[in-house]
Amino acid sequence: MSQQAVIYLRVSTAAQADTDVHDEGYSIPAQREHCSRKAETLSAVVVDEYIDRGESARSADRPALQRMLARLEQGDIDYVIVHKVDRLARSRVDDVSIGLAIRRAGAQLVSATENIDETPSGKLLHGIMATIAEFYSQNLATEAKKGMTQKAKVGGTPGRPPLGYLNVREVVDGREIRTIAVDPERAPHIRWMFEAYRSGEWTVTTLTEGLADRGLKTRPTKRCPAKPLVRAQVANLLANRYYIGIVSFDGVDYDGRHRPLIDLDTFEEVQAILEARAVAKERPWHNQHYLKGSLWCGRCRSRLTFIRVKGNGGTYEYFFCLGRQRRNGCTQPYVAVTRIEEAVLDHYARVSLTQAEADAIRIMVGDYLRQAWSRSEQEAARQRRRVVELETQRRKLLEAHYADALPLALFKEEQDRISRELARARVAAAGVEHQLDDIDAIAAHALTLVTDAQAIYANISDRGRRLMNQAIFEHIWIDEDMVAGADITEPVRDLMADDLAARLAGDGGQGGPVTYHRRGFRPLSKRERPFGELVWETENPGHRRDRGSNESIVVGPPGFEPGTSSLSGMRSNRAELWALETVDA
Repeated sequence: MSQQAVIYLRVSTAAQADTDVHDEGYSIPAQREHCSRKAETLSAVVVDEYIDRGESARSADRPALQRMLARLEQGDIDYVIVHKVDRLARSRVDDVSIGLAIRRAGAQLVSATENIDETPSGKLLHGIMATIAEFYSQNLATEAKKGMTQKAKVGGTPGRPPLGYLNVREVVDGREIRTIAVDPERAPHIRWMFEAYRSGEWTVTTLTEGLADRGLKTRPTKRCPAKPLVRAQVANLLANRYYIGIVSFDGVDYDGRHRPLIDLDTFEEVQAILEARAVAKERPWHNQHYLKGSLWCGRCRSRLTFIRVKGNGGTYEYFFCLGRQRRNGCTQPYVAVTRIEEAVLDHYARVSLTQAEADAIRIMVGDYLRQAWSRSEQEAARQRRRVVELETQRRKLLEAHYADALPLALFKEEQDRISRELARARVAAAGVEHQLDDIDAIAAHALTLVTDAQAIYANISDRGRRLMNQAIFEHIWIDEDMVAGADITEPVRDLMADDLAARLAGDGGQGGPVTYHRRGFRPLSKRERPFGELVWETENPGHRRDRGSNESIVVGPPGFEPGTSSLSGMRSNRAELWALETVDA
Protein backbone atom coordinates (compact mmCIF):
# COMPACT_ATOMS: atom_id res chain seq x y z
CA MET A 1 0.00 0.00 0.00
CA SER A 2 1.41 3.42 -0.97
CA GLN A 3 2.02 6.06 1.65
CA GLN A 4 -0.49 8.89 2.07
CA ALA A 5 0.13 12.60 2.50
CA VAL A 6 -1.83 15.79 3.14
CA ILE A 7 -0.78 19.25 2.03
CA TYR A 8 -1.17 22.41 4.10
CA LEU A 9 -1.21 25.77 2.25
CA ARG A 10 -1.54 29.28 3.70
CA VAL A 11 -1.39 32.96 2.78
CA SER A 12 -1.35 35.67 5.44
CA THR A 13 -3.75 38.20 3.90
CA ALA A 14 -6.89 38.06 1.84
CA ALA A 15 -5.19 40.37 -0.65
CA GLN A 16 -2.68 37.60 -1.47
CA ALA A 17 -5.56 35.38 -2.52
CA ASP A 18 -7.08 38.12 -4.70
CA THR A 19 -4.12 39.04 -6.90
CA ASP A 20 -5.23 37.10 -9.96
CA VAL A 21 -8.42 36.49 -11.90
CA HIS A 22 -8.58 33.15 -10.11
CA ASP A 23 -9.77 33.00 -6.49
CA GLU A 24 -6.48 31.53 -5.26
CA GLY A 25 -4.19 34.29 -6.55
CA TYR A 26 -0.57 33.35 -7.26
CA SER A 27 0.89 32.14 -3.96
CA ILE A 28 -1.38 29.18 -3.22
CA PRO A 29 -0.95 27.48 -6.66
CA ALA A 30 2.82 27.95 -6.38
CA GLN A 31 2.87 26.34 -2.92
CA ARG A 32 0.67 23.49 -4.17
CA GLU A 33 3.00 22.80 -7.07
CA HIS A 34 6.09 22.56 -4.83
CA CYS A 35 4.29 20.37 -2.26
CA SER A 36 2.92 18.01 -4.93
CA ARG A 37 6.39 17.62 -6.42
CA LYS A 38 7.75 16.81 -2.92
CA ALA A 39 5.03 14.16 -2.48
CA GLU A 40 6.13 12.52 -5.71
CA THR A 41 9.74 12.28 -4.48
CA LEU A 42 8.43 10.58 -1.32
CA SER A 43 6.30 8.20 -3.41
CA ALA A 44 3.29 9.41 -1.46
CA VAL A 45 -0.26 9.98 -2.66
CA VAL A 46 -1.82 13.32 -1.73
CA VAL A 47 -5.25 12.44 -0.33
CA ASP A 48 -6.31 15.89 0.80
CA GLU A 49 -5.19 19.49 1.05
CA TYR A 50 -6.04 22.17 3.60
CA ILE A 51 -5.94 25.86 2.68
CA ASP A 52 -6.08 28.87 5.04
CA ARG A 53 -6.65 32.06 3.04
CA GLY A 54 -5.90 35.31 4.83
CA GLU A 55 -4.95 33.67 8.13
CA SER A 56 -1.96 34.73 10.23
CA ALA A 57 0.46 32.04 11.43
CA ARG A 58 0.94 33.86 14.74
CA SER A 59 -2.03 31.88 16.03
CA ALA A 60 -2.83 28.18 15.68
CA ASP A 61 -6.54 28.96 15.74
CA ARG A 62 -6.97 28.60 11.97
CA PRO A 63 -9.95 26.68 10.56
CA ALA A 64 -8.11 24.64 7.91
CA LEU A 65 -5.22 23.84 10.28
CA GLN A 66 -7.61 22.59 12.95
CA ARG A 67 -9.46 20.45 10.41
CA MET A 68 -6.15 18.94 9.30
CA LEU A 69 -5.09 18.11 12.87
CA ALA A 70 -8.48 16.48 13.45
CA ARG A 71 -8.03 14.45 10.25
CA LEU A 72 -4.60 13.24 11.37
CA GLU A 73 -6.16 11.59 14.42
CA GLN A 74 -7.47 8.86 12.12
CA GLY A 75 -3.85 7.60 11.98
CA ASP A 76 -3.69 6.82 8.24
CA ILE A 77 -1.52 9.80 7.13
CA ASP A 78 2.26 9.39 6.75
CA TYR A 79 3.33 12.89 5.74
CA VAL A 80 2.22 16.46 6.30
CA ILE A 81 3.79 18.53 3.55
CA VAL A 82 4.20 22.32 3.70
CA HIS A 83 5.98 24.69 1.36
CA LYS A 84 8.02 26.17 4.23
CA VAL A 85 7.97 25.82 8.01
CA ASP A 86 6.69 29.38 8.36
CA ARG A 87 3.50 28.38 6.48
CA LEU A 88 2.65 26.15 9.44
CA ALA A 89 3.58 28.44 12.34
CA ARG A 90 5.39 31.68 13.16
CA SER A 91 5.46 31.00 16.89
CA ARG A 92 7.88 28.60 18.57
CA VAL A 93 5.17 27.52 21.01
CA ASP A 94 2.70 26.75 18.21
CA ASP A 95 5.45 25.06 16.16
CA VAL A 96 6.20 22.69 19.04
CA SER A 97 2.53 21.91 19.82
CA ILE A 98 1.63 21.34 16.14
CA GLY A 99 4.75 19.19 15.68
CA LEU A 100 3.82 17.06 18.68
CA ALA A 101 0.27 16.60 17.36
CA ILE A 102 1.66 15.44 14.00
CA ARG A 103 4.04 12.97 15.68
CA ARG A 104 1.32 11.58 17.95
CA ALA A 105 -0.73 10.85 14.84
CA GLY A 106 2.19 8.84 13.42
CA ALA A 107 2.91 11.32 10.61
CA GLN A 108 6.07 13.21 9.69
CA LEU A 109 6.33 16.93 8.92
CA VAL A 110 8.03 17.61 5.59
CA SER A 111 9.06 20.95 4.06
CA ALA A 112 9.11 21.15 0.26
CA THR A 113 11.95 23.69 0.25
CA GLU A 114 13.82 23.05 3.53
CA ASN A 115 15.84 19.98 4.50
CA ILE A 116 14.12 19.10 7.76
CA ASP A 117 13.72 15.49 8.87
CA GLU A 118 13.99 13.32 11.99
CA THR A 119 17.82 13.37 12.03
CA PRO A 120 19.61 15.53 14.63
CA SER A 121 20.75 17.97 11.94
CA GLY A 122 17.24 18.05 10.44
CA LYS A 123 15.71 18.85 13.86
CA LEU A 124 18.34 21.54 14.44
CA LEU A 125 17.51 23.13 11.08
CA HIS A 126 13.80 22.91 11.89
CA GLY A 127 14.36 24.73 15.20
CA ILE A 128 16.46 27.41 13.51
CA MET A 129 13.90 27.98 10.76
CA ALA A 130 11.05 28.14 13.30
CA THR A 131 12.97 30.69 15.38
CA ILE A 132 13.70 32.78 12.28
CA ALA A 133 10.01 32.66 11.35
CA GLU A 134 9.00 33.88 14.83
CA PHE A 135 11.58 36.70 14.71
CA TYR A 136 10.40 37.74 11.26
CA SER A 137 6.77 37.86 12.41
CA GLN A 138 7.48 39.86 15.57
CA ASN A 139 9.85 42.24 13.82
CA LEU A 140 7.34 42.77 11.01
CA ALA A 141 4.60 43.58 13.56
CA THR A 142 6.89 46.07 15.33
CA GLU A 143 7.81 47.80 12.10
CA ALA A 144 4.20 47.86 10.94
CA LYS A 145 3.07 49.43 14.22
CA LYS A 146 5.87 51.97 13.98
CA GLY A 147 4.71 52.91 10.50
CA MET A 148 1.07 53.18 11.55
CA THR A 149 2.03 55.34 14.55
CA GLN A 150 3.97 57.69 12.30
CA LYS A 151 1.03 57.81 9.90
CA ALA A 152 -1.32 58.74 12.75
CA LYS A 153 1.12 61.42 14.00
CA VAL A 154 0.89 63.28 10.70
CA GLY A 155 -2.91 62.96 10.61
CA GLY A 156 -3.25 59.83 8.49
CA THR A 157 -5.66 56.99 9.18
CA PRO A 158 -4.18 53.58 10.04
CA GLY A 159 -6.53 50.93 8.72
CA ARG A 160 -10.06 51.39 7.46
CA PRO A 161 -12.04 54.50 8.39
CA PRO A 162 -15.61 54.24 9.75
CA LEU A 163 -18.71 54.36 7.58
CA GLY A 164 -18.96 57.63 5.69
CA TYR A 165 -15.39 57.49 4.44
CA LEU A 166 -13.46 55.45 1.87
CA ASN A 167 -9.86 54.36 1.50
CA VAL A 168 -8.80 55.71 -1.93
CA ARG A 169 -5.64 55.88 -3.99
CA GLU A 170 -4.54 59.06 -5.74
CA VAL A 171 -1.65 59.67 -8.09
CA VAL A 172 0.30 62.82 -7.13
CA ASP A 173 3.37 63.75 -9.20
CA GLY A 174 3.59 60.20 -10.45
CA ARG A 175 3.38 58.71 -6.94
CA GLU A 176 0.47 56.63 -5.71
CA ILE A 177 -0.86 58.06 -2.44
CA ARG A 178 -3.29 56.18 -0.19
CA THR A 179 -5.64 58.59 1.54
CA ILE A 180 -9.18 59.03 2.89
CA ALA A 181 -12.13 60.49 0.98
CA VAL A 182 -15.72 61.18 1.95
CA ASP A 183 -18.03 58.38 0.81
CA PRO A 184 -20.67 60.15 -1.34
CA GLU A 185 -23.09 57.25 -0.84
CA ARG A 186 -22.91 56.84 2.95
CA ALA A 187 -21.77 60.25 4.29
CA PRO A 188 -25.23 61.89 3.92
CA HIS A 189 -26.71 59.08 6.03
CA ILE A 190 -24.09 59.64 8.74
CA ARG A 191 -24.81 63.38 8.85
CA TRP A 192 -28.55 62.65 9.05
CA MET A 193 -27.91 60.15 11.86
CA PHE A 194 -26.22 62.76 14.07
CA GLU A 195 -28.78 65.48 13.33
CA ALA A 196 -31.68 63.11 13.97
CA TYR A 197 -30.31 61.92 17.31
CA ARG A 198 -29.45 65.50 18.27
CA SER A 199 -33.12 66.43 17.93
CA GLY A 200 -34.00 64.13 20.83
CA GLU A 201 -36.82 62.55 18.84
CA TRP A 202 -34.87 59.39 18.05
CA THR A 203 -33.38 56.61 20.15
CA VAL A 204 -30.51 54.38 19.09
CA THR A 205 -33.00 51.63 18.30
CA THR A 206 -35.35 53.76 16.21
CA LEU A 207 -32.32 55.38 14.58
CA THR A 208 -31.07 51.94 13.55
CA GLU A 209 -34.43 51.25 11.95
CA GLY A 210 -34.44 54.66 10.29
CA LEU A 211 -31.00 54.12 8.77
CA ALA A 212 -32.14 50.76 7.42
CA ASP A 213 -35.18 52.43 5.86
CA ARG A 214 -32.89 55.03 4.26
CA GLY A 215 -30.83 52.22 2.75
CA LEU A 216 -27.57 52.58 4.71
CA LYS A 217 -25.56 49.37 4.68
CA THR A 218 -22.08 48.30 5.70
CA ARG A 219 -19.31 48.21 3.12
CA PRO A 220 -19.24 44.83 1.36
CA THR A 221 -16.18 42.61 1.56
CA LYS A 222 -15.26 39.32 -0.09
CA ARG A 223 -16.46 37.40 2.96
CA CYS A 224 -19.35 39.60 4.10
CA PRO A 225 -21.93 41.18 1.79
CA ALA A 226 -23.32 44.63 2.55
CA LYS A 227 -26.04 44.52 5.20
CA PRO A 228 -27.99 46.95 7.43
CA LEU A 229 -26.35 48.12 10.64
CA VAL A 230 -27.26 46.63 14.02
CA ARG A 231 -27.95 48.71 17.11
CA ALA A 232 -24.46 48.28 18.64
CA GLN A 233 -22.85 49.55 15.43
CA VAL A 234 -25.01 52.67 15.41
CA ALA A 235 -24.19 53.36 19.08
CA ASN A 236 -20.47 53.07 18.30
CA LEU A 237 -20.76 55.41 15.32
CA LEU A 238 -22.51 58.06 17.45
CA ALA A 239 -19.56 58.04 19.86
CA ASN A 240 -16.81 57.92 17.21
CA ARG A 241 -14.63 61.05 17.35
CA TYR A 242 -13.25 60.33 13.88
CA TYR A 243 -16.28 62.21 12.53
CA ILE A 244 -15.03 65.47 14.11
CA GLY A 245 -11.52 65.05 12.68
CA ILE A 246 -9.80 63.06 15.45
CA VAL A 247 -7.67 59.99 14.74
CA SER A 248 -7.16 57.65 17.72
CA PHE A 249 -4.41 55.05 17.55
CA ASP A 250 -2.91 52.96 20.34
CA GLY A 251 -4.57 55.12 22.99
CA VAL A 252 -3.32 58.43 21.55
CA ASP A 253 -5.47 61.12 19.87
CA TYR A 254 -4.19 63.04 16.85
CA ASP A 255 -5.62 65.76 14.63
CA GLY A 256 -6.58 63.96 11.43
CA ARG A 257 -6.09 65.19 7.88
CA HIS A 258 -9.48 63.84 6.81
CA ARG A 259 -12.49 66.09 6.36
CA PRO A 260 -14.83 66.10 9.42
CA LEU A 261 -18.42 65.13 8.68
CA ILE A 262 -19.83 66.53 11.94
CA ASP A 263 -19.23 69.86 13.67
CA LEU A 264 -18.03 69.86 17.28
CA ASP A 265 -21.22 71.39 18.73
CA THR A 266 -23.42 68.71 17.16
CA PHE A 267 -21.12 65.94 18.35
CA GLU A 268 -21.02 67.26 21.93
CA GLU A 269 -24.80 67.61 22.08
CA VAL A 270 -25.17 64.03 20.87
CA GLN A 271 -22.78 62.86 23.60
CA ALA A 272 -24.73 64.86 26.19
CA ILE A 273 -27.99 63.20 25.14
CA LEU A 274 -26.38 59.75 25.19
CA GLU A 275 -25.03 60.43 28.68
CA ALA A 276 -28.31 61.88 29.96
CA ARG A 277 -30.23 58.83 28.80
CA ALA A 278 -27.64 56.51 30.28
CA VAL A 279 -27.77 58.33 33.64
CA ALA A 280 -31.56 58.32 33.68
CA LYS A 281 -31.51 54.67 32.61
CA GLU A 282 -34.42 55.46 30.35
CA ARG A 283 -35.12 53.36 27.33
CA PRO A 284 -37.72 55.34 25.40
CA TRP A 285 -37.82 52.70 22.66
CA HIS A 286 -39.79 50.44 25.03
CA ASN A 287 -43.02 51.64 26.69
CA GLN A 288 -42.42 55.34 26.08
CA HIS A 289 -43.58 58.03 28.48
CA TYR A 290 -42.12 61.47 29.12
CA LEU A 291 -42.01 60.92 32.91
CA LYS A 292 -40.08 57.66 32.68
CA GLY A 293 -36.64 58.03 34.22
CA SER A 294 -37.66 60.99 36.41
CA LEU A 295 -39.99 59.29 38.91
CA TRP A 296 -38.82 57.57 42.12
CA CYS A 297 -40.63 55.82 44.92
CA GLY A 298 -41.05 58.07 47.97
CA ARG A 299 -41.31 54.99 50.22
CA CYS A 300 -38.34 52.81 49.25
CA ARG A 301 -36.22 55.02 46.90
CA SER A 302 -36.56 52.61 43.96
CA ARG A 303 -37.39 53.76 40.44
CA LEU A 304 -40.93 53.92 39.16
CA THR A 305 -41.39 52.44 35.72
CA PHE A 306 -44.13 52.57 33.15
CA ILE A 307 -46.33 49.74 31.91
CA ARG A 308 -49.26 49.25 29.55
CA VAL A 309 -51.68 46.40 30.22
CA LYS A 310 -54.67 45.17 28.32
CA GLY A 311 -57.88 43.99 29.93
CA ASN A 312 -61.62 44.59 30.25
CA GLY A 313 -61.74 45.66 26.63
CA GLY A 314 -59.11 48.39 26.84
CA THR A 315 -55.47 49.33 27.39
CA TYR A 316 -54.47 50.85 30.74
CA GLU A 317 -51.29 52.68 31.71
CA TYR A 318 -49.67 52.59 35.15
CA PHE A 319 -46.51 53.58 36.99
CA PHE A 320 -45.29 51.00 39.50
CA CYS A 321 -42.35 50.63 41.92
CA LEU A 322 -39.53 48.35 40.81
CA GLY A 323 -38.66 47.76 44.47
CA ARG A 324 -42.08 46.28 45.16
CA GLN A 325 -41.75 44.13 42.04
CA ARG A 326 -38.44 42.83 43.47
CA ARG A 327 -40.22 42.16 46.78
CA ASN A 328 -38.25 44.54 48.97
CA GLY A 329 -41.28 45.08 51.20
CA CYS A 330 -42.44 48.34 49.60
CA THR A 331 -46.17 49.04 49.80
CA GLN A 332 -46.35 51.56 46.93
CA PRO A 333 -49.43 50.69 44.84
CA TYR A 334 -49.80 50.76 41.06
CA VAL A 335 -50.95 54.28 40.13
CA ALA A 336 -52.76 55.34 36.96
CA VAL A 337 -50.56 57.44 34.70
CA THR A 338 -53.10 60.26 34.38
CA ARG A 339 -53.07 60.82 38.17
CA ILE A 340 -49.26 61.00 38.25
CA GLU A 341 -49.23 63.42 35.30
CA GLU A 342 -51.67 65.72 37.13
CA ALA A 343 -49.63 65.51 40.35
CA VAL A 344 -46.39 66.48 38.57
CA LEU A 345 -48.13 69.40 36.86
CA ASP A 346 -49.48 70.55 40.23
CA HIS A 347 -46.00 70.27 41.78
CA TYR A 348 -44.59 72.69 39.21
CA ALA A 349 -46.60 75.42 40.94
CA ARG A 350 -44.51 74.78 44.09
CA VAL A 351 -41.11 75.07 42.38
CA SER A 352 -42.02 78.02 40.15
CA LEU A 353 -40.47 81.41 40.81
CA THR A 354 -42.50 84.57 40.60
CA GLN A 355 -41.37 87.21 38.13
CA ALA A 356 -40.17 89.39 41.02
CA GLU A 357 -38.07 86.57 42.48
CA ALA A 358 -36.53 85.80 39.10
CA ASP A 359 -35.74 89.48 38.50
CA ALA A 360 -34.00 89.70 41.89
CA ILE A 361 -31.81 86.71 41.02
CA ARG A 362 -30.97 88.17 37.60
CA ILE A 363 -29.85 91.42 39.24
CA MET A 364 -27.58 89.62 41.72
CA VAL A 365 -26.01 87.35 39.10
CA GLY A 366 -25.60 90.31 36.73
CA ASP A 367 -23.87 92.40 39.42
CA TYR A 368 -21.47 89.58 40.17
CA LEU A 369 -20.63 88.98 36.51
CA ARG A 370 -19.98 92.68 35.90
CA GLN A 371 -17.42 92.64 38.69
CA ALA A 372 -15.87 89.46 37.30
CA TRP A 373 -15.53 90.99 33.82
CA SER A 374 -13.21 93.65 35.23
CA ARG A 375 -10.69 90.90 36.03
CA SER A 376 -11.26 88.88 32.86
CA GLU A 377 -8.35 90.17 30.75
CA GLN A 378 -5.78 89.41 33.44
CA GLU A 379 -7.19 85.92 33.80
CA ALA A 380 -7.27 85.38 30.03
CA ALA A 381 -3.56 86.26 29.79
CA ARG A 382 -2.77 83.78 32.55
CA GLN A 383 -4.72 81.08 30.77
CA ARG A 384 -2.91 81.78 27.48
CA ARG A 385 0.37 81.19 29.28
CA ARG A 386 -1.10 78.01 30.69
CA VAL A 387 -2.00 76.80 27.19
CA VAL A 388 1.61 77.25 26.03
CA GLU A 389 2.86 75.38 29.09
CA LEU A 390 0.45 72.46 28.57
CA GLU A 391 1.28 72.22 24.87
CA THR A 392 4.93 71.89 25.84
CA GLN A 393 4.04 69.18 28.35
CA ARG A 394 2.09 67.30 25.71
CA ARG A 395 4.97 67.38 23.22
CA LYS A 396 7.39 66.09 25.84
CA LEU A 397 4.90 63.39 26.84
CA LEU A 398 4.59 62.21 23.23
CA GLU A 399 8.36 62.18 22.83
CA ALA A 400 8.67 60.04 25.95
CA HIS A 401 5.96 57.70 24.64
CA TYR A 402 7.68 57.30 21.27
CA ALA A 403 10.95 56.57 23.06
CA ASP A 404 9.21 53.85 25.14
CA ALA A 405 10.20 55.75 28.29
CA LEU A 406 6.70 55.61 29.82
CA PRO A 407 4.35 52.70 30.58
CA LEU A 408 1.27 52.90 28.37
CA ALA A 409 -1.13 53.15 31.34
CA LEU A 410 0.76 56.13 32.79
CA PHE A 411 0.98 57.74 29.36
CA LYS A 412 -2.80 57.50 28.84
CA GLU A 413 -3.47 58.89 32.31
CA GLU A 414 -1.18 61.87 31.71
CA GLN A 415 -2.58 62.42 28.22
CA ASP A 416 -6.12 62.53 29.58
CA ARG A 417 -5.09 64.97 32.30
CA ILE A 418 -3.34 67.31 29.88
CA SER A 419 -6.24 67.12 27.43
CA ARG A 420 -8.73 68.08 30.16
CA GLU A 421 -6.60 70.97 31.37
CA LEU A 422 -5.95 72.15 27.82
CA ALA A 423 -9.65 72.18 27.06
CA ARG A 424 -10.35 74.34 30.11
CA ALA A 425 -7.41 76.65 29.48
CA ARG A 426 -8.27 77.17 25.81
CA VAL A 427 -11.84 78.14 26.65
CA ALA A 428 -10.53 80.72 29.11
CA ALA A 429 -7.77 81.92 26.77
CA ALA A 430 -10.30 82.44 23.98
CA GLY A 431 -11.93 85.03 26.22
CA VAL A 432 -13.19 84.89 29.78
CA GLU A 433 -15.77 87.47 28.88
CA HIS A 434 -17.26 85.06 26.37
CA GLN A 435 -17.41 82.39 29.07
CA LEU A 436 -19.06 84.78 31.48
CA ASP A 437 -21.55 85.73 28.78
CA ASP A 438 -22.21 82.04 28.33
CA ILE A 439 -22.82 81.52 32.06
CA ASP A 440 -25.06 84.57 32.10
CA ALA A 441 -27.06 83.16 29.19
CA ILE A 442 -27.40 79.75 30.84
CA ALA A 443 -28.51 81.32 34.11
CA ALA A 444 -31.01 83.50 32.26
CA HIS A 445 -32.36 80.49 30.42
CA ALA A 446 -32.68 78.45 33.62
CA LEU A 447 -34.51 81.32 35.29
CA THR A 448 -36.85 81.62 32.33
CA LEU A 449 -37.55 77.93 32.67
CA VAL A 450 -38.58 78.12 36.35
CA THR A 451 -40.39 81.46 36.14
CA ASP A 452 -44.04 80.44 36.01
CA ALA A 453 -42.80 76.93 35.25
CA GLN A 454 -46.25 75.40 35.64
CA ALA A 455 -47.67 77.40 32.74
CA ILE A 456 -44.70 76.50 30.52
CA TYR A 457 -44.96 72.81 31.44
CA ALA A 458 -48.69 72.71 30.77
CA ASN A 459 -48.34 74.07 27.24
CA ILE A 460 -45.43 72.16 25.71
CA SER A 461 -45.18 68.77 24.02
CA ASP A 462 -44.40 65.47 25.73
CA ARG A 463 -40.82 65.71 24.49
CA GLY A 464 -40.55 69.20 25.96
CA ARG A 465 -41.89 67.96 29.28
CA ARG A 466 -39.32 65.15 29.37
CA LEU A 467 -36.48 67.62 28.73
CA MET A 468 -37.88 70.08 31.26
CA ASN A 469 -38.14 67.39 33.94
CA GLN A 470 -34.53 66.33 33.34
CA ALA A 471 -33.31 69.93 33.37
CA ILE A 472 -35.03 70.85 36.65
CA PHE A 473 -35.33 67.65 38.70
CA GLU A 474 -32.85 64.98 39.73
CA HIS A 475 -35.68 63.00 41.35
CA ILE A 476 -39.43 63.38 41.59
CA TRP A 477 -40.56 61.39 44.63
CA ILE A 478 -43.99 59.75 44.35
CA ASP A 479 -46.18 58.46 47.19
CA GLU A 480 -49.40 56.91 45.87
CA ASP A 481 -50.89 59.54 43.52
CA MET A 482 -49.06 62.61 44.87
CA VAL A 483 -45.62 64.19 44.48
CA ALA A 484 -44.24 63.91 48.01
CA GLY A 485 -41.11 65.88 47.13
CA ALA A 486 -38.45 66.51 44.55
CA ASP A 487 -34.69 67.08 44.30
CA ILE A 488 -33.80 70.03 42.09
CA THR A 489 -30.75 69.80 39.82
CA GLU A 490 -27.64 71.58 40.99
CA PRO A 491 -27.63 74.55 38.57
CA VAL A 492 -31.26 75.47 39.24
CA ARG A 493 -30.88 74.66 42.94
CA ASP A 494 -27.94 77.07 43.28
CA LEU A 495 -29.84 79.88 41.56
CA MET A 496 -32.80 79.35 43.90
CA ALA A 497 -30.64 79.03 47.06
CA ASP A 498 -31.81 81.07 50.04
CA ASP A 499 -28.31 82.51 50.58
CA LEU A 500 -27.43 83.19 46.93
CA ALA A 501 -26.43 86.81 47.59
CA ALA A 502 -24.03 85.80 50.38
CA ARG A 503 -22.55 83.07 48.21
CA LEU A 504 -21.97 85.50 45.36
CA ALA A 505 -20.28 87.82 47.83
CA GLY A 506 -17.65 85.07 48.17
CA ASP A 507 -17.91 84.47 51.92
CA GLY A 508 -19.61 81.07 51.78
CA GLY A 509 -22.82 82.40 53.26
CA GLN A 510 -21.31 84.14 56.31
CA GLY A 511 -22.47 87.72 56.26
CA GLY A 512 -22.81 90.04 53.28
CA PRO A 513 -25.83 91.88 51.91
CA VAL A 514 -28.50 89.17 51.73
CA THR A 515 -31.31 90.90 49.85
CA TYR A 516 -32.83 87.70 48.51
CA HIS A 517 -34.90 86.96 51.63
CA ARG A 518 -38.14 88.82 51.60
CA ARG A 519 -41.73 88.46 52.61
CA GLY A 520 -43.62 85.70 50.81
CA PHE A 521 -40.53 83.91 49.50
CA ARG A 522 -40.64 80.15 50.02
CA PRO A 523 -37.31 78.70 51.16
CA LEU A 524 -35.77 76.09 48.90
CA SER A 525 -36.33 73.33 51.45
CA LYS A 526 -40.08 74.02 51.34
CA ARG A 527 -40.04 73.85 47.58
CA GLU A 528 -38.26 70.51 47.58
CA ARG A 529 -40.11 69.00 50.57
CA PRO A 530 -43.49 70.75 50.76
CA PHE A 531 -44.92 68.05 53.06
CA GLY A 532 -41.83 67.41 55.16
CA GLU A 533 -39.32 64.59 55.00
CA LEU A 534 -40.03 61.48 52.98
CA VAL A 535 -40.59 58.07 54.57
CA TRP A 536 -37.09 56.79 53.85
CA GLU A 537 -35.54 60.06 55.06
CA THR A 538 -37.29 59.70 58.39
CA GLU A 539 -36.17 56.09 58.71
CA ASN A 540 -32.60 57.00 57.80
CA PRO A 541 -31.99 60.51 59.23
CA GLY A 542 -28.93 62.19 57.89
CA HIS A 543 -29.07 60.48 54.49
CA ARG A 544 -30.07 63.75 52.83
CA ARG A 545 -26.62 65.10 53.52
CA ASP A 546 -25.39 63.49 50.31
CA ARG A 547 -28.21 64.95 48.21
CA GLY A 548 -27.45 67.92 46.00
CA SER A 549 -24.23 69.89 45.88
CA ASN A 550 -21.47 69.44 48.42
CA GLU A 551 -19.93 72.78 47.49
CA SER A 552 -20.09 75.37 50.22
CA ILE A 553 -19.99 78.32 47.79
CA VAL A 554 -21.27 78.96 44.31
CA VAL A 555 -18.14 80.74 43.13
CA GLY A 556 -14.63 81.18 44.35
CA PRO A 557 -13.49 84.10 46.48
CA PRO A 558 -11.57 87.05 44.94
CA GLY A 559 -8.92 85.76 42.59
CA PHE A 560 -11.67 84.56 40.26
CA GLU A 561 -10.99 81.53 38.07
CA PRO A 562 -13.07 81.21 34.87
CA GLY A 563 -15.74 78.61 35.18
CA THR A 564 -17.38 78.99 38.58
CA SER A 565 -18.05 75.77 40.41
CA SER A 566 -21.84 75.74 40.34
CA LEU A 567 -22.91 78.24 37.71
CA SER A 568 -20.65 76.59 35.15
CA GLY A 569 -22.12 73.30 36.28
CA MET A 570 -25.18 74.28 34.30
CA ARG A 571 -23.29 73.05 31.28
CA SER A 572 -24.09 69.49 32.38
CA ASN A 573 -27.77 70.28 31.77
CA ARG A 574 -27.04 72.41 28.73
CA ALA A 575 -28.40 69.96 26.16
CA GLU A 576 -31.73 69.73 28.01
CA LEU A 577 -31.96 73.49 28.65
CA TRP A 578 -31.05 74.47 25.10
CA ALA A 579 -33.27 71.82 23.51
CA LEU A 580 -36.25 73.49 25.15
CA GLU A 581 -35.63 76.60 23.05
CA THR A 582 -36.96 74.86 19.95
CA VAL A 583 -39.71 72.77 21.56
CA ASP A 584 -43.07 73.81 20.13
CA ALA A 585 -41.46 77.03 18.85
